Amino acid sequence: MSEGNAQWFQISKADDERHIPSSAQLPDLFDDLYDLHGLLPFALGNDPASCKLLVKNSNIIPQCIEAYKRNIAGYGIALEYLPGENDKTALDDWNKAEKFLETCNLEDTPDEIISQLIDDLESTGMAHVEVAWPLGSEFPTIFRMNPKYVRCTKESTKATIKRKRRISSTKQVEEFSQELYTRRYAMKRNTSVVWFRLFGTEAEEGREENQIIPLRIGHDGPYGEPRWFGNAPGVVGSREAEELNVNYFSNGRMLSMLLTVTNGKLTKQSMELLKNVKGSDSQGGILYLEAKGEETGGPMDEKVEKVQIKLDKLNDLLQQDALFLEYGKEKKTDILSAFRLPPILVGQSSDYNRATADAALRFAEEQVFEPYRKWIMAEIFNKRLFPAMDIFRVRAVLRGPKIIDPADRKAMLDFIADRGIMLVRDLIPIAEDVLGTTIDENKFTEEYLDTPIAQLASSQPALVEPEPDTDMDNLQERMATIAKRLLKQADKEAGVHV
Repeated sequence: MSEGNAQWFQISKADDERHIPSSAQLPDLFDDLYDLHGLLPFALGNDPASCKLLVKNSNIIPQCIEAYKRNIAGYGIALEYLPGENDKTALDDWNKAEKFLETCNLEDTPDEIISQLIDDLESTGMAHVEVAWPLGSEFPTIFRMNPKYVRCTKESTKATIKRKRRISSTKQVEEFSQELYTRRYAMKRNTSVVWFRLFGTEAEEGREENQIIPLRIGHDGPYGEPRWFGNAPGVVGSREAEELNVNYFSNGRMLSMLLTVTNGKLTKQSMELLKNVKGSDSQGGILYLEAKGEETGGPMDEKVEKVQIKLDKLNDLLQQDALFLEYGKEKKTDILSAFRLPPILVGQSSDYNRATADAALRFAEEQVFEPYRKWIMAEIFNKRLFPAMDIFRVRAVLRGPKIIDPADRKAMLDFIADRGIMLVRDLIPIAEDVLGTTIDENKFTEEYLDTPIAQLASSQPALVEPEPDTDMDNLQERMATIAKRLLKQADKEAGVHV
């Protein structure tokens, strides 16, 4: 601009309607109910709604949670007899537990409910199971409760809990009681508040409340905290870095510059044109600026000074690639560390081979997923729901993947079979796994089922001698061959014995 008439104006940017406030504090649904009902608020930014928003805006946490859900609850739920129990001693408990698992929720299966609870735990640090026990019903109904609508009180109510336990040494069931201070839990449904009591405690007189099984990560304070919460600034930073890079494509790259007009000023049309230089529409174009010189003559002399326009670059930096790529990679690594997950489980497998992949999966299974399965099944079913239904000799388990080295499995099977340790009945589960079928043991005699494989093999050499074209390195083919032959022979033996 002309001397003495300098101006500053911001080069306009394209409107960005996609921007999401990554770290915004969302409105609290219980805002006017804390003092009224004695409820405890969340720490700033740690409420379930805000945590869910952070998860949604993260580029790595959803994959980690999905890996947890798939590997912990994705293989289904099953029942097991406790040590020393079998069909003769605990068949009634088995049938009762099986019926409960099939009817505890008519919309979702138990493993689907577990999957939803894992999602809540890893997103918000807590999850809740509502236990509704209809009057006169043999079994309760269980529901997943959305943490967004749940709050609790202080531990101000003294209550007595009674729990039945099976003593391992005597295999007898005894009832124990303990006194403790408990919380009450409130759930907001529409405009009303519904109250719940801790599972296993007696209802207060005049109060008909459903029970709740609270789950949480961590033990500080009344509410849980997601395991990644210490990396929340990194989650926000990664989101902002990505938005910065997306903004580059919307508004292009404008070099910081100094525009100088000597002996004149830009026309109004040129000013507007300059302000609207933005985005991809301006790339490859020619900017034509028009300036009007200053008048220096008198009324009779319309002399105009010569105008000069000069552009000076203040920053020669040219962005060649996205910014903060290394920052984003480091933040992903931090989140994976918080979840204790190897990168291969979230789709980052460029640096893996078969050996390192197996080792990573085995580590995750042994150190993360298997302990998680045992913990969550104990907290919901084995320590609480089953004893409340007088089920003490059966436990519910979440299945897991079979990560077994073929060479180690082959060596172990050969070892125990050659030494007479493996019986025919021990081969049946292996055959069921290989053949993908279920074998009825009742059609075989007990004498035959208790025959050692080594004894059977020595009397029937053809049973274990592989065919000439059999690939001995392929464990599955070998086991299938042996199993099929043993099963065929078993039918003959069963017919003879019967």
